[in-house]
Amino acid sequence: MDNSNEENSLFSGLFRSSSSEESRPVSLKGASTAPDLDVRFAENFTASGGKFIYCDSEKNFVDLLLSLKEQESWNHIFIWDEKLKGYLKNLGLDQVENEFFMDNSDAALSACFALLADEGVVLLTSDQATNRRLTSFPPHHLIFASKNNLVSHLEKGLDLFREQFFDRLPSLIELNPERNICKANHARLLNAQGTPNVYVFYIDIPELG
Repeated sequence: MDNSNEENSLFSGLFRSSSSEESRPVSLKGASTAPDLDVRFAENFTASGGKFIYCDSEKNFVDLLLSLKEQESWNHIFIWDEKLKGYLKNLGLDQVENEFFMDNSDAALSACFALLADEGVVLLTSDQATNRRLTSFPPHHLIFASKNNLVSHLEKGLDLFREQFFDRLPSLIELNPERNICKANHARLLNAQGTPNVYVFYIDIPELG
C-alpha cells in the first residue's frame, strides 16, 4: 500500500508555515494571543516561516522524525549535543556516524534554551548558537524542545537566561528579518545567523532525557 499521500497530508498539517502575502504591521511580538503557550508559540513561529511539529509522546516524536527523514530523503542528521545524542540513542535512534560530519549531513539537530511564545522565536545559549553560525552548517536545523522550554515572552526568557549565564549573551533564531528583535535588543541579544529552514519538534512532556 502506498502511504506517500497520507504522509504528505500529515506533514502539511504539522508544518504550518505562513505563505500569506497579506500586509501586516511589523511588530517585535507575534500576532497570536492564544492562551496556551505552546499554541501561541506555534502560531507565531510558523507565521515567520518556521515549521512546528507537535509530539504528544516520545514514541510519536520518533515516528515523526523518521517520517520526516524518509520524506525529505535525508541520509544523516548531525547531532553536536552529547546529552541529546544520548537521549536519542536511548530511544533507539543511534546513527552510524563514521562517514558523516557537519559539512556532509543533510540536517543538524540541537536543543534550545527557550521557546518565546509572544515573539515566536527560539532562544539559544552561546554554545548552541556557535555551530549554527558555521558556514558548513547543514541546510536544515532541527530543534528539540519540551514544556520546560516554553516561556511567555522575551523579557522572561532573558531573566531566566541571566540566572544561569549571568556573564554571557543569548542568541536568537529570528526568521522574520523585518522585525529586527535582535537589533532592537542589541546589548542583550546576538543573532544566531544560519539556515532559515528551522523545524521545532515540541514534545509535550516536562523535559527531555
